Amino acid sequence: STLVAPGGNPDALAPLPVAALGLEPAAARELARLGLRRIADLVALPAASLASRFGRAVPGRLAAALAGGGPPLSPRQPVPVLVRRLAFAEPIARPEDVAAATRLLLDPLCQDLAAQGLGARRLELCLYLSDGQALRFAVGLAAASRDAGHAMRLLAGRLAGLDAGFGADLLTLAVTASEPLDAAQLALAGQATRHADGPALAELIDRLAARLGEDKLGRFAARQSHLPERAVAVVPPLDTGAPADWPATAPRPVCLLPQPEQIEAVAEIPDGPPALFRWRGRLQRVARADGPERLAPEWWRAGGRPEADALAAGTRDYYRVEATGGERYWLFRQGLYGTGAAPGWFLHGLFA
Repeated sequence: STLVAPGGNPDALAPLPVAALGLEPAAARELARLGLRRIADLVALPAASLASRFGRAVPGRLAAALAGGGPPLSPRQPVPVLVRRLAFAEPIARPEDVAAATRLLLDPLCQDLAAQGLGARRLELCLYLSDGQALRFAVGLAAASRDAGHAMRLLAGRLAGLDAGFGADLLTLAVTASEPLDAAQLALAGQATRHADGPALAELIDRLAARLGEDKLGRFAARQSHLPERAVAVVPPLDTGAPADWPATAPRPVCLLPQPEQIEAVAEIPDGPPALFRWRGRLQRVARADGPERLAPEWWRAGGRPEADALAAGTRDYYRVEATGGERYWLFRQGLYGTGAAPGWFLHGLFA
């Protein structure tokens, strides 16, 4: 199925993730790695630039979605990878009875996963009530797993305080997302060996996510951007698709401001360091300066235009400066002389 703008309104698609376009996983990961996570980020870019970098599928699907063409998005849920069912002669309603029935489903379901060399990433428990309603409880796992005990602990947290009304006469437990999972090495005691960065960490993350919410957990990862405020992204704790480390650069300040703050500066034209500057109403005279370190914007942040004036407007020349009072700052001049509007000066960070 194809995503289309509801009611012909493209703005309704802007906040959605790029994965909603139905892209190949590799293309979606590459877009996310470059900071293009929402459809609104793609709309601002020229189709030719997207096609040259990611192929014709990305701008093609984007254009189809914005134009409202193609069949509508189907509301049907994908078929579960694996599913187990348990029916009852008499409805059950007590949380402990539902938990016991869930465990009866989990053990054979994990055996099915092992037989196929898979691990569950998401499980969904559905209670079909005698009054015709259905209650659904889903849990996500930070890493692929077929540990029935761990999955049961997560589902038990969802079942706490369950109100099943007149009871459920059918339970289904489905694996709605899975990944390949190799067999684990067993120790002498018959238990799978564990490492600090292996299953034990994944289980801890799952327990925290169940208590705090999946969107509350993350870690910082490098992102492909030369601009300091865009060189970091928050990714899932065990995400292996993001770069592991930042590239080697010149020294960076220990305190980076959330956004660069504009300052008044006096400097030698065209590329001399500032001799004095005013920040937050305080005048600072520069005793020493080191630089410049030139950082240019990404091509997609310059509107996809490689012209010199388009890139020069976002080019930054960074300086590490020390004031006469001993304070050290990270300043930059944005823009180049002779290419349009006069450059501006900004303070971006503080050194220790």
